[in-house]
Amino acid sequence: MQATDNNNSDLLDLEREVYKGEMPWSSFSFKTELQKTKNSLYVVVYQASTLVGFIGARFLTREAHITNIAVSPVFQGRGIGTFLLNLMIQKARDNKCECISLEVRIDNDRAKKLYSDLGFEATFIRKNYYQDDVDAVNMVCWLMPHKLKERS
Repeated sequence: MQATDNNNSDLLDLEREVYKGEMPWSSFSFKTELQKTKNSLYVVVYQASTLVGFIGARFLTREAHITNIAVSPVFQGRGIGTFLLNLMIQKARDNKCECISLEVRIDNDRAKKLYSDLGFEATFIRKNYYQDDVDAVNMVCWLMPHKLKERS
C-alpha cells in the first residue's frame, strides 16, 4: 500500500526499532518525502495493524534511487525486503529508468547480500556517509544496457 502522512508515526517507530533507538530520518524528513508524490513513492507493508516494512524511492528521468528501506528485525528473512525491492525495481522499469541505486552501510553484510542477489553491484564508497561516520557503499542495478562512463 502506498504510504501517506498517516503512516508517519509508524515509519518513525519502525526506524527506531531497526536502528536500535537511532533516528536516521526525522518526522519532518518523512513528511517531506511523503508529500513528493509526483516523483517519489513510499510503500508500506503491515501485518494486522503493525508496520513490518517500508521502502521509499525517487524517480528521475533516467534513474531511480531508493532513499530508505527498513524491515522489522522480527520479520527479516521472510521475503518482505525482497518483495519491496522487486516492487521498486519494476516501478523503475515501468518509468523507463536505466538503473536504480541505493546506499548501504559498508558493515551491513546481510543487506549487501540481498541487494547483490537482486542484481545490484557495488560502484563506489561514500566516506563517512552516516551520522556515526560509517562509510556507505553505493550500489546500482542496471535495468537497461549501459556504457560505463569514466570519472575524470
